[in-house]
Amino acid sequence: MKNSIQKKLFITYGVVIITGFAILALSLLRIFDQYFIENRKELLYEQGRKVAREAATVLYSGNPNSRSLINDLQVLDRFLNAHIWVINSEGIIVAVSGANEERLLGRQLREGKLDSLAKGESIEERGDFDGMLGESSLTVGYPVFVNNRFSGGVLVHASLLEIQKNFREIYRLTLWAILISVAIAYGILYIQIRRISEPLKEISGAAKVIAGGEFHKRLNINTGDEIEELGNSFNNMAKSLEKIEENRRNLIANISHDLRSPMTSIRGFIEGMIDGTIPEDKREHYLNIVLDESNRLIKITNELLELSNMQQGSLEIKKEAFELNETIRRKLVAYEKGITEKKLDVVFSMFEEKTFVLSDQILLERVLSNLMDNAVKFTPEKGSIEIRTSTKEGRIIVEITNTGKSISSEELNRVWERFYKGDASRGLYKGGYGLGLAIVREIISQLDENITVSGGEDYVKFTFTIKKA
Repeated sequence: MKNSIQKKLFITYGVVIITGFAILALSLLRIFDQYFIENRKELLYEQGRKVAREAATVLYSGNPNSRSLINDLQVLDRFLNAHIWVINSEGIIVAVSGANEERLLGRQLREGKLDSLAKGESIEERGDFDGMLGESSLTVGYPVFVNNRFSGGVLVHASLLEIQKNFREIYRLTLWAILISVAIAYGILYIQIRRISEPLKEISGAAKVIAGGEFHKRLNINTGDEIEELGNSFNNMAKSLEKIEENRRNLIANISHDLRSPMTSIRGFIEGMIDGTIPEDKREHYLNIVLDESNRLIKITNELLELSNMQQGSLEIKKEAFELNETIRRKLVAYEKGITEKKLDVVFSMFEEKTFVLSDQILLERVLSNLMDNAVKFTPEKGSIEIRTSTKEGRIIVEITNTGKSISSEELNRVWERFYKGDASRGLYKGGYGLGLAIVREIISQLDENITVSGGEDYVKFTFTIKKA
């Protein structure tokens, strides 16, 4: 049989419950036994003292066969269900409570027992009283003194079997109560173990489904405890895996599309040159197209490798102090051609003339290049681009804003995804965002800075931080 957690818990806690109740039962029985015997012992001592007072007079007068004493002993014998002996100062039994014990008259006690009584000490023992009793009994002895002189004693013997028999019903009820408690505890234990094990089985089954590639599986666990939290965490994990799988498929599809287009163009132009479809005088033009497409393939491949290396933590960072405003100006000059062709209005607002920052200048230039490239690419003709710097809490805030058609909040959250394609119906955004923004976010993250994107009805703004030098 499979060692399931349900079986292990049931056996483990079952053994604990049985052991606990067994110890409790033995302890209770022991306590009851001591309690009942102590009570009986006190009763025997009390009656022994009463008999001793009467026996003192009889022993003093030298008439142990007094009818009054014998009658009292017989009454107490029936009342206490115990045998009573009266002994003289020499330890000889001179009176008994039962007719069947008259055979003991004249027998003498062992010297050790008599010595204790002679010292004024009570005696107490369990057993057959040196073979003088026919069964194991509880014996108490009380000394008798007359005029401060030892005159004998009174011995009372109560059968231990009779004592236990009187309280057997209490023992039986106690045992039944313990057995019923064990059964109830086992029932509650079984329900609780099922409550724990069933959700775990469900989670295990769902994990196998997800391991098989079916990421749509979800759990519905409502236990109100840590297992429910585990189920919710499992659902979050499954949701994340489903999103990752969707992104992976989209990535593969996008890469395939972005690689297939230039490769198809290159192949078509080369085949045209080989089979003569493209005339000799047009070959240089189409070779330039082939070169551009080849460069595009190389760029995509390099960016993929670069992003992969960044995510694996192999990006080398060398932070140093440099002037930020001049770096931004150089990048603007690099995009002068595109800005001029689209007649864009560019504004650079600095909060101070010279701003020194502490960062990796090469990586930061890469960030500025990608963001400016996006701004120039997606800003419509005669639109505007604004670059603004400010300071807050020891950091420089750089904002790059370009005008254009609005982008939904859902699309804004996805612009960082590799090869994410914007809504094809949005004209200028249908080209998508490629790998540039994914690289930007990875660089900013490894520089321990933050970057966000926001948008409105007619603008998109990227905001990132740089540590002030």
